[in-house]
Amino acid sequence: MSDTWYFAYGSNLWIDQKERRTSAIRTGAERPQIARLAGHRFAFNKRGSNGQVYANVMVCPGEEVIGVVYRCNLATVDTMSEYEGGYDRTTVTVVIEDGSTVEAITYVAMKRNVVGDARPSEEYLTRILTGASQHGLPQDYIEKLRRLANGQESNE
Repeated sequence: MSDTWYFAYGSNLWIDQKERRTSAIRTGAERPQIARLAGHRFAFNKRGSNGQVYANVMVCPGEEVIGVVYRCNLATVDTMSEYEGGYDRTTVTVVIEDGSTVEAITYVAMKRNVVGDARPSEEYLTRILTGASQHGLPQDYIEKLRRLANGQESNE
């Protein structure tokens, strides 16, 4: 298999960043689609080497993370992995816009890099929120991410 789906939930939602890292995003039948990862919650709890925190997904029954699946070749995913230090590449099952499920690669913080929920940098949050808006993620979900980033919503 030379192609796979990649589930983005953090800064790779931002089209400019995704294209800078991995070239043009596909269109037509292989265009990005909104996808939902059930049984997980979104968190700003992945420790970066620069003292910042980054996005992560954590198993959490009854919750869901909304993101986008991009169709990519495996070489593209390998390139993306170079940018995702401190994360493990894993396969998840997500529900896409038409209600069907697809297997997708995503990145989950390595256990040693998980810290308590914290506030991301404004620049990093802007990349996530811009990408979420570009792809038409639900406005209430975008607002939830903003509240999480500002410490106004508990994620426990």
